[in-house]
Amino acid sequence: MREFGVVLAVAASGNVTVRAAGRSFPSEGHMVFDRTGRNLGRVARVFGPVAQPYVSVRPLRPPTLNEAAAWIGATVLDEGE
Repeated sequence: MREFGVVLAVAASGNVTVRAAGRSFPSEGHMVFDRTGRNLGRVARVFGPVAQPYVSVRPLRPPTLNEAAAWIGATVLDEGE
């Protein structure tokens, strides 16, 4: 697995906004994980500047308030190539 970005926000809908560290990021539909390898959800949308886009992740289930707070600033991983 490879690191691709950091969680910036968790929306009221539960979707997680990740800022990609560079031009390498998972495409829509791919699974993403936290540092422990736990599956967080699927990429729902990629948007913003090409050099460092934002990635919206739809979690497998809505996060609790504590989970959402813990995700802010956390590194997110994908399966890589």
